[in-house]
Amino acid sequence: MARPQNCTHHSGQFPLSSEIFQVFQAQLWIFLIPTALGLVQLGLFLEQTGFFLRRLGTSRRTSLSLWILGVYPVFSIMSLIGMYIPRSSFVCNFVANIYHSITLWKFLDLVTNFFGGSARMVQRLQGQHVAPNPFPCCCCCCLPNISTSWSNLRWMTLAVYQLSLIRTILFFVTLILWTDEKYDYGDVSYTNPNSYINAIIGISTLLSFYGYLLFYKATKPALAGYNLRSKFVCIILVLVVGAEETESGLREIVYQETDEQSHFHI
Repeated sequence: MARPQNCTHHSGQFPLSSEIFQVFQAQLWIFLIPTALGLVQLGLFLEQTGFFLRRLGTSRRTSLSLWILGVYPVFSIMSLIGMYIPRSSFVCNFVANIYHSITLWKFLDLVTNFFGGSARMVQRLQGQHVAPNPFPCCCCCCLPNISTSWSNLRWMTLAVYQLSLIRTILFFVTLILWTDEKYDYGDVSYTNPNSYINAIIGISTLLSFYGYLLFYKATKPALAGYNLRSKFVCIILVLVVGAEETESGLREIVYQETDEQSHFHI
């Protein structure tokens, strides 16, 4: 999106929260709507937490289920913090995405728990095959079917786990670069490390998503009564929506306001 001609970008930084509220003095209701929705989201999660604790108790299955359900309130809270304090977007985005990475392998643990453990899962799936081209990875149609052996299931699991590790390492690297003023979260030029870091995260995310899809397709037929589809969709929707929507929407509003009030510098 092109920025207004009279919008000056100061030191490549997001505006301070005080500058944001100075501009939006007459439009504070814009912030109240997402805040109310975020509180509703948090309230629903707390209600679901009470329901699970009353019905299932403090079992491992309850813990894993609550991890999955918590992905939405976590993203909502992080997005709200990034909206009120724009310069925290880097940290908030990292926290939300790390939580989502953990949620992916919590789902794998939950599926394994449904089988009664890894050994029983492998024994029950022995001899079955899964197509290597689950939607939307249709480009892998030339590959042979993958058997649900112990080694292949382990490979699928590791493909999901690597995303959390890579994101954590890259965040540590970018934090060091940021303290030395060599990293700009909003800059995507080829001279900025942000472009290459985003590319690595993108590749890692695709690999994790592919392993997640294969694991889901391999185990779904054997767990017909456990509503895996709803849990799968619960996590995948976060990938589709993403945590960047709030930030991009905030930037657009700020740039529009800056066009009308040229004294405000980003």
